[in-house]
Amino acid sequence: MSDVRDDQRQRILDPDSVAVVGASTDPQKRGHQAIVTLEEGGYEGDIYPVNPGAEEIRGRTVYDSVSAIPGPVDLALVVVPAPVVPGVLEDCADTDLAGAVVVAVGFGETGEEGEALERRIVDLAREHDVRLIGPNTSGMINVHEGLNLVGAENVPAGDIALLCQSGNLAIALFMEAMGVPGRGFSHYVGVGNESDLRFDEYLPFYAADDGTNAITLYVEGMSDGRAFLQRAREVTPDTPIVALKGGRSAVGKESTSSHTGSMAGDAAVADAVFEQAGVVSVERSDELLPTARALGSLPAADGENVAILADGGGHATLAADALAEQGLSVPDLTAETQERLREVLPDAASVVNPVDVAGGTDDDPSVFYDCAAAIAADPNVDALLLSGLFGGYGIRFSASLADPELDAAHDIAGLAAEHDLPVVVQSAYESAEPEAHAVLREQGIPVLESLEVATRSLGALATYGDHCARADRKSDFRLEPGAADDTTLDEVVDGDGDLSEHAAREALSRHDVPLSPSELATSADEATTAADRFEGPVAMKVVSPDIVHKSDVGGVALDVTDDPAGTYRDLVAAAHDHDPDATVEGVLVSPMRETGVELVVGVVEDEQFGHVAMVGVGGVFVEVLEDVAFRALPLTRADARDMLADLDAQELLDGARGTEPVDREALVDLLVAVSGFVEANPRVTELDLNPARASGSDVEALDAAMTVRPAGREESGDPAEQVSEESADD
Repeated sequence: MSDVRDDQRQRILDPDSVAVVGASTDPQKRGHQAIVTLEEGGYEGDIYPVNPGAEEIRGRTVYDSVSAIPGPVDLALVVVPAPVVPGVLEDCADTDLAGAVVVAVGFGETGEEGEALERRIVDLAREHDVRLIGPNTSGMINVHEGLNLVGAENVPAGDIALLCQSGNLAIALFMEAMGVPGRGFSHYVGVGNESDLRFDEYLPFYAADDGTNAITLYVEGMSDGRAFLQRAREVTPDTPIVALKGGRSAVGKESTSSHTGSMAGDAAVADAVFEQAGVVSVERSDELLPTARALGSLPAADGENVAILADGGGHATLAADALAEQGLSVPDLTAETQERLREVLPDAASVVNPVDVAGGTDDDPSVFYDCAAAIAADPNVDALLLSGLFGGYGIRFSASLADPELDAAHDIAGLAAEHDLPVVVQSAYESAEPEAHAVLREQGIPVLESLEVATRSLGALATYGDHCARADRKSDFRLEPGAADDTTLDEVVDGDGDLSEHAAREALSRHDVPLSPSELATSADEATTAADRFEGPVAMKVVSPDIVHKSDVGGVALDVTDDPAGTYRDLVAAAHDHDPDATVEGVLVSPMRETGVELVVGVVEDEQFGHVAMVGVGGVFVEVLEDVAFRALPLTRADARDMLADLDAQELLDGARGTEPVDREALVDLLVAVSGFVEANPRVTELDLNPARASGSDVEALDAAMTVRPAGREESGDPAEQVSEESADD
């Protein structure tokens, strides 16, 4: 099914009329409660109860079916049991219904029968041009319009849109927002099984909505992650997106034939490709709304340098530690800034960063503003964190300090606006809700009790600012089918599945992927001849499409200097001992490489996001070190540089213990070449260059493994198209 039209999207998410299919006279039933909620929530559109067994509900005429409603209907809330849903959709054949919210369970989440029923309702929806939210959804809410199709009470209004795959988590977030001014919602959609309307299809509506300043997601899985990345890249420069990924413990849950595949866990890949698209990831539910609020109300940070203004040494130290955990810097303040701070603070104060006022604000909270003004003007500062007791001075010390503290809050808010500087306040008195905090929040400055959540918000502001500054240099996530030729694989590959190293090398060499020299020997004599052509010792590896991990079966010999013919025979014998039916093409002979940094470079076809590249440190030990980075194809040079920057082993790349630094641009060349190869040959499902060696500007793959799908079976496309095709087969 093609992407929803803008007019249809508008009619679904901001409808002028709603039909409640399964409306009930029983006040305990959802079909009755939905009407009550709409009426009492202030929804001003038309409400049409639908139930063939009733005549009137709450003074409203009840219709036998959607098609019997005399006026236009934008949206249907369908609260009938799952087996009845197909009949409801069939009834909509001659209506102009734009969408339906299918609440019922009993579809794809329940097994094969449910999957078949889900395919059927999607087919019917396609046939009648009706888009589906759900099934298995808690519903949707347009908070500012009073359109509440969930039944949750007192959902606080605000500027955050929420797309969520858990109704219970949504309720928890609603409750959390009730207690914190400024964290309310503009919209909510329970995406449910995502059988039709996908995560990505909601984004344009929220991005264009004047009442939405940030989008939040709780994601367990996406039916079309590639489409989401494309749409998110378009949206994020103007509307920030924050995602909480569920199932983080499922890394490497499926066994695959390559190191790349085994390292490509759900959360690891999702976090990386989300960042690539400008989506900020959080790992805890209590970080989701504060991070979204910060991104939606504050300017993005221009860099990673954060100044700390604290009223206690403990807070100052812990804040510096927490910022370091976020990868942020605590920069030196200029001499001019330090001098301005000395003018207003006591001698015991620390005027370096972190700044500790050392009691200098105890009897005059306005000093907070004086210090903040000096720091905000410092060219080394990209963001400011106030940490400690601000807002609580009128409570902690004297009620007479409440008004000066309130004035300081007004002044600090104005300062942030004047310098376009993101300011976050962490205060132990946040839960007391002092008026000074209300002033800050009204001006978009977050006030948080948790130091960790406050610093996570600052980390998000820096990440988001970096993305916005470089978004046009990153991938557009479009792997155009017309650009693929597959001719390389057609010429060198006979069949599909795992390729031999020799075949993989032959294919890669045609796309300028740098490989170590090698020769295929098909006899003991040829092995001797090949070894003689290389200076020094050689490596010898058995070549078989049936043996991927050659070293595990005794199929690799290193530092061979004597009797390459005998080594050839030993390797072939080892292969046949492991698998008597294995096809052995010969033995690959290549020169030994003694120096350099060992890496893994690869590509895996992720079930949600499509082809994803990986680079990791450690060669055969990559899974032990777990120092890896991912990005979705196609890679730009900026994407490749970001991958290298994500690795922890920066000292190793920079030349540890006197070794030669690695030429990063040469590594970028390798990553981009690998990306180009897979773009041109999309039948590749896994590619593993392990190890790849980097020594100065000399970068080459020493080994290559590749898996391809059968010719004629292309990458997965639009999930809705797949559902339709499967249903037709049934």
